[in-house]
Amino acid sequence: MTALPENVRALLNDPEAVKVLATVSEDGMPHAIVVGSLMSPSPDMIVAGEVLMKTTSANLNATKKAAITVVKGMEAYLISTEDPGYLSEGEIVDMMNEELAKMNLKAHGVWTFKPSGVWNESASPEAGTKLA
Repeated sequence: MTALPENVRALLNDPEAVKVLATVSEDGMPHAIVVGSLMSPSPDMIVAGEVLMKTTSANLNATKKAAITVVKGMEAYLISTEDPGYLSEGEIVDMMNEELAKMNLKAHGVWTFKPSGVWNESASPEAGTKLA
């Protein structure tokens, strides 16, 4: 497990940043979606509310593989993850649903991810640099 750098967490928690969750199916087909509910409640955790994630959830259950890209302006990071988990109740689910209620949405549950690596993918000379 890798602790997320504070600037990466800030971008993950920025509601104006674009967050993409990529998974892969059992037969190797990649799948990526934009997830507005994706955030980082702590340096060692990323969460995403399961609102409309049928293919994504099926892929996570089948392969346990996911990567996250977060972008705002010219700043971007790629985060590899490990050990996805799923919560159907509890404090994190309640927190997620409080945020989603502002958009008239509700999560069926929350996917949790442990970061395993972070790369700078910004439009800068540091692109491709491993940060954590």
